[in-house]
Amino acid sequence: MNPRSRSKFTRALRPRRALAAASVGLLVSTAAFANPSGPQIVAGQVSILASGNRLLITNSPGAIINWQNFSINPGELTRFIQQNSSSSVLNRITGQNPSQILGALQSNGRVFLINPNGVLFGAGAQVNVSGLAASSLNLSNADFLAGKLDFSGAGKSGAIDNRGAITTPSGGQVSLIAPNVTNGGIITAPNGDVVLAAGHSVNLADSNDPNMRVVISAPGDQALNVGKVVAESGRIGIYGALVNQLGLVSADSAVAGENGKILFKASGDTLLGAGSVTTATGAGTGGEIQVLGDRVGLTADAMIDASGRTGGGTVMIGGDIHGSNSAIPDAALTYVGPLARIRADALESGDGGTVIVWSNQQTQMYGDISARGGAHRGDGGFAEISSKNFLDFQGSADLRAPLGASGTLLLDPSDITIASGPSSGDITLPGSSPFTITGSNATSILSAADLQNELNLGNVTVSTSSGASAPSGGTISVAAPIAWSNANSLTLAANQSISINAPITAAAGTLVLTAAAGNITQTINPSTPTAIAVTALAASAPNGSVTLTEPTNNITGAIAGDGGQGFSLRNSGSITVGTVASVSGISSSAGSVGLQAGNGIVLNDSITVAAANGVVALQTAAWAILRRLAESALRVRWASVSS
Repeated sequence: MNPRSRSKFTRALRPRRALAAASVGLLVSTAAFANPSGPQIVAGQVSILASGNRLLITNSPGAIINWQNFSINPGELTRFIQQNSSSSVLNRITGQNPSQILGALQSNGRVFLINPNGVLFGAGAQVNVSGLAASSLNLSNADFLAGKLDFSGAGKSGAIDNRGAITTPSGGQVSLIAPNVTNGGIITAPNGDVVLAAGHSVNLADSNDPNMRVVISAPGDQALNVGKVVAESGRIGIYGALVNQLGLVSADSAVAGENGKILFKASGDTLLGAGSVTTATGAGTGGEIQVLGDRVGLTADAMIDASGRTGGGTVMIGGDIHGSNSAIPDAALTYVGPLARIRADALESGDGGTVIVWSNQQTQMYGDISARGGAHRGDGGFAEISSKNFLDFQGSADLRAPLGASGTLLLDPSDITIASGPSSGDITLPGSSPFTITGSNATSILSAADLQNELNLGNVTVSTSSGASAPSGGTISVAAPIAWSNANSLTLAANQSISINAPITAAAGTLVLTAAAGNITQTINPSTPTAIAVTALAASAPNGSVTLTEPTNNITGAIAGDGGQGFSLRNSGSITVGTVASVSGISSSAGSVGLQAGNGIVLNDSITVAAANGVVALQTAAWAILRRLAESALRVRWASVSS
C-alpha cells in the first residue's frame, strides 16, 4: 500500500465474539509508514483512515487492535476517535521494535499501549488523551474487556521513558508501567490520577484510590522522576522497588475541599533528592503526602510542602503516628538531611498540619519542619519525629502560632538521655544510596541545646517505649541543664523511670513527668543543684514512687501528681496543690505523701492516700497551711503538720 494514499479499512465484530474472531481480524501492512502499522482487529468495531502524516482510528468502546509496529515520527499524528471519555481502546504491539512516540498522539477516550519491548515518548512528543496506560507488561484481552487492570511480565520487559508532554483533561488518568519507569518530561492530569509503577507485576485494583491499587513484586526495579508530574487536586502514586524523585511532583489544589494526594512507595529505597519539589498545597486545607519504603531519605535540598490557606495538611515520612497504622508500612531506616524542608503550615487561618517522621530501627532528623498556625487565627500543628529504636534529632520543628497556642513536637525513641553534647549519626549515604549503618547506639542522645531550641518553637514531649530495642526498658535521663523562657510545656513520658540529674528551668513554662512502670527521682548534690524551677509541675509514677526533694526546687504555681508507692516533694517556696495538665491533686495508692515547703502550703485540690498505713506529712517553715477544701475531701490520715 502506498503510505501517502488515502485509504479506509473497517472491521466490525460483535463484542461477545471479539476474542474468537482474532484469527480473522483484518491485517493491514504499512511497513513504510512511521505511524502505527500492521493492524489486526481483535475485538470491537474499528475503522482506520490514513492520510499523509495523519492516522485516524475510529473505535467502539473496548476495541482491541494488534499492531506490528506502533511509532509516531515528528510531525505525524495518530488520533483515536472514541464514543466518549470513558471509552477505551487496547493497542498491543506484536512486533519486535519498541514504540517511539515522537509526534502527536490524541484521543477523546482512553488509550492503552502495550509493548513488551518498551515505549519511549520523545522530547517532542505531544500526547493529548482522556487517559493513557503505557506498559511493557502484559494485559490480557480478557482482563481488559472485564475492566481488570492486572499487568504482569513474562521474561524481559522493556522500559517506559517519557521525555515529552502527556496531558489529559480534568479527571484523566495516566499510568506508566514497566520494570523501569522514567519521567523526564511533563505529565499533566488535573483532578485526575497519575501512576508511575516500576515492577514485574502491577495490579491497578481501584482506579479511585492510588494508595490501594498497586501491588508490585520486583527486586530491583526503579521508578525515576526527573521531570514534572502535575495533577492539580488529583492523586499521584510513584511505586517501585526503588523510587527516586529528583523533579517536580505536584498535586496542589486551587479549590477548597479538593485536596491532592501524593504517595511514594518502595519495597526498598525511596529517595527524594537534590532539587526535588513535592507539593500538595491547598486553597483550603493542605493535602496529603506519604513517603514510604524500607529505607526512606530526604537528601540535599529536597522540599515537601502540604500547606493550606485554611489549615495545614499531612506529611508522613517512613510511617504514620507511632508506627501504629497497619495500612501504612513502616520504614526500617529514615533520614532527613540538614538542607531538607518539610512544610504543613496554615497560611492564613486554621491550625498547622501534621508531620510524621518515623522508623522501626533508626531515624536521623537534621532538616527543618514547619507546621505553623494561621497568620490571623489558629493553633500550631503536630510533629512526631520518632523511632521504635534509635533517634538522632538535630533538626527543628516550628509549631508556633502568631495568634494561637503552640503545637506539640513528639520525640519518641526507646531509651534516651538529654545531654550537653550532640548526638552522633549512624546512617551514611555514600552518593545517594544505599543506606549504611556505621555504628550502634543502644541509647538515643538528645542535645539539651536542640531541646531548648524546640521549646522556643512549641511544646515538646519526649517519650520512650519498651521492648527488645529498649535495653533499659524505656528510660529518660536528664544529664544536662534545660531552660526556656516562654509558656510552652515540656513533657517527659517514660515507659520505665525518669532520672533528673540536672536543673530544669522555665520561668513561665510547665513541666510534666510521667513514669509508667518505674520511679521519678532527682539527684541531690549541694555542689551542683538539680533544681526544678518551673511555673507548674505534674509528676506521676502510678506503679512506682515520686521523689523530688532537691532543697532548691522552685515551683511557683500548681503541683499535682501520683506516686503509687509514695510521693515526696520539697520546694523552696510555697506549695500549691492543684490541677496541672489534667492531673488533679496529689495521691498515692500504696504509700504515703510528704510535702515540705519553705513557705506555706495551699490545698486547692485533694491529697489522697489509699493504703491503710499511708500517711500525709506536711511540713512548712511558718505554720502556714491553708485548707481550701473540706477536711472530708482530703481523705487522709494526718501523720504530722509541722513547721
